[in-house]
Amino acid sequence: MKALLRQAGFYTFMVMFLCSIHHTFGATYSTITTTQFLKDGDYITSPGGIFEIGFFSPGNTENRYVGMWYKNISVRTVVWVANREAPLSSGSGILKVIKPGLLVLLNGTNNVVWSTNTSRSVQNPVTQLLDSGNLVVKEAGDHNLGNFLWQSFDHPTDTLLAGMKLGRNFATGTEVYLSSWKNEEDPAPGDSTYHCDPSGYPQNIVKKGSDVVYSSGPWNGRYFSGTQNSRKGPFYTYGVYLSKKEVYFVYKLTSSVLVRLTLSHNGVLQIWILGVRKQDWVPLVLIPADNCDMYKLCGAYGSCNSQDSPVCRCLDKFVPNNSDAWERTDWSGGCVRRTELNCLQGDAFLKYSHIKLPDTRNSWSNVTMTLEECKNICSKNCSCMAYSNPDIRNGGSGCLLWFEDLLDIRKGPNGGQDIYIRMAASESDSQESDGKNWKLLFWILPLSVGLILVFLSLLIYHRRRKKDTDLKKKGRSGCSGNCAEELEIPLFDLSTVAKATNNFSIDRQIGEGGYGPVYKGILEGQEIAVKRLSRTSTQGEKEFKSCIYCQTSAQESDDSQSKVLDWPKRFHIINGITRGLMYLHQDSQLRIIHRDLKANNILLDKDMNPKISDFGIAKICEENDIGSKTNRVVGTFGYLSPEYALHGRYSVKSDVFSFGILVLEIVSGKSNRRFSHPDHNLNLLGHAWKLYKEGRSTELLDEYLGDSCSTPEVERSICVGLLCVQQCPEDRPSMSSAVMMLNNEGVLPQAKRPGFYIERDAPDGELYAQKTLTQTPITILAAR
Repeated sequence: MKALLRQAGFYTFMVMFLCSIHHTFGATYSTITTTQFLKDGDYITSPGGIFEIGFFSPGNTENRYVGMWYKNISVRTVVWVANREAPLSSGSGILKVIKPGLLVLLNGTNNVVWSTNTSRSVQNPVTQLLDSGNLVVKEAGDHNLGNFLWQSFDHPTDTLLAGMKLGRNFATGTEVYLSSWKNEEDPAPGDSTYHCDPSGYPQNIVKKGSDVVYSSGPWNGRYFSGTQNSRKGPFYTYGVYLSKKEVYFVYKLTSSVLVRLTLSHNGVLQIWILGVRKQDWVPLVLIPADNCDMYKLCGAYGSCNSQDSPVCRCLDKFVPNNSDAWERTDWSGGCVRRTELNCLQGDAFLKYSHIKLPDTRNSWSNVTMTLEECKNICSKNCSCMAYSNPDIRNGGSGCLLWFEDLLDIRKGPNGGQDIYIRMAASESDSQESDGKNWKLLFWILPLSVGLILVFLSLLIYHRRRKKDTDLKKKGRSGCSGNCAEELEIPLFDLSTVAKATNNFSIDRQIGEGGYGPVYKGILEGQEIAVKRLSRTSTQGEKEFKSCIYCQTSAQESDDSQSKVLDWPKRFHIINGITRGLMYLHQDSQLRIIHRDLKANNILLDKDMNPKISDFGIAKICEENDIGSKTNRVVGTFGYLSPEYALHGRYSVKSDVFSFGILVLEIVSGKSNRRFSHPDHNLNLLGHAWKLYKEGRSTELLDEYLGDSCSTPEVERSICVGLLCVQQCPEDRPSMSSAVMMLNNEGVLPQAKRPGFYIERDAPDGELYAQKTLTQTPITILAAR
């Protein structure tokens, strides 16, 4: 018996000891009750283990806060803070629930530093953390969602979670909105706020203090007028819901992937998804994405188009209010009608298409009217400046009226809506006249084009006859394509070429195209590429000469031409490519993966605006597709991403990798494939990475640029380029993020080691990457 008592005493001691250890390292609870408190070091976990609440200190501060974060993510991601304006100075805080139903935070002297409120009382209040991330106070055992005494979803900080309503309750007058942290170490409310604004027809806005800095455009039943993306995506859907009681914006998850929307302390909205392979957050949407996201950048009746240069222009039949200021790119004064209104004599309404509808904060709406009824009511009010359908579904419905100058207009080839703007009656006559002229041109143009084509055909025929005659006299055959009138190509006999390529040895073969295999050779001390016509090729001497001429012309670039592209022009080109690729990946109706983004496929117009070309191997995906896998890799070595070249996996992040190469090439003026350095055998990526790690990134800059550059822009461009060529696709930013990073002053993330980074001790130097490729079973059709 004594032995049993001693044994029982031992077990009792062990239980007490383990309990004390458990308390030391932090206990985990599912609820807080009037008898179960949350102390510093303890945690509350949601039933499914998704969220967790506890005490924390942000950054390097010693202040203690009660916060909520995702439980099973390696990097703590705080989504809500209770006492954001009342930090504790020690680790003696206690969170408890008290009657009649209040959640309170006490400091070391038992003083309340933060508390919830309630208009009702219950007998047995408890606090519970739900899997949605909603912290609620309720009566124990009451599972009715409408009976919560208090919920954190009504008091967000800088993060909007799925199911959280952002908006206003008209009955109570309360508003739910996001407010940023002051900075990364202080969760107190900062200057930036994010609202679903109901002061006119609903739209979402970002404010800095009392000033609006971004407007989404009004909700049109499918998406916000200022965006070109459908609300349906692979991970979530979103919408605005309006009733007599309330208006709110909300998004819901459509998969198990975690999504969150944040407002940073510098006013940037960002939607993040949790990477599947790595427990890290990946940016999906970034706002502002470009300059046109800046609120009323172009002033009244000014239209912003990020694809134009300059980005601001007056709407058709409007002129700058101040021409001198407009020439100085000061667009704040906006535009005015070139013909003044005269309501007494009658005005007209002109239709403008593909428009982000103007700011609706002072608008009027009626969701039951037809467009014709809308026009009639606007026509009778001389103060009414424009009208439109607020809902574009089912052909359009409802009436939306503007009574002040139209602000924050954006125009693009896709997306947007139709709007009818009040104009002088004479402008309507000119528009009808223009229409008649276009109809006349419709009949004249085909006839004119036909005559021109006949003339050109005859001209080309006679020039070719003369050219062939001249070439035959010189003992040479003709040249096809865009060749020059005369092309001097040195001729070598077969034995010389065979010797240069070691008798066309398979070890010398470096590629193969439609013409035939390509060999590396040495001729007169220089490396050469030798094309050998394949038996199955449909090409011949003409195509070969045309190819040689085109390549030679494209590669001619002397010092004076390099100097023409000063840094402002190069930065403009980088931004243009970024926006173009963002459009392909995100803003077009279908996601387009280019798969062959390289310098040769970027065309520049007379204003140095870049245009992405050659979509011969592009892939068009549905909006929710993220990529695919192929056994036939196409593209260009030097631009292929590792996952695509090695495993045939391509996605939008493959294009991002190619874009990163382009950025580094534009900054340095060097080709990634032909780069060499006297002090090491690194490729361009390796060289840029080496300088970046040593804090000498600006040394990558083209020597011909001299003093024309802005050092912060150069450093930012190089960092963005390196972020885009990181080895892991999940680490690379989206193109919308790249646009934001290039054009804002926020701190950029640290880049990780790039893919296809060739080290000094890599086997066979620069051939290392190519030999790695040949070890895979996929077929590679890449231009070298």
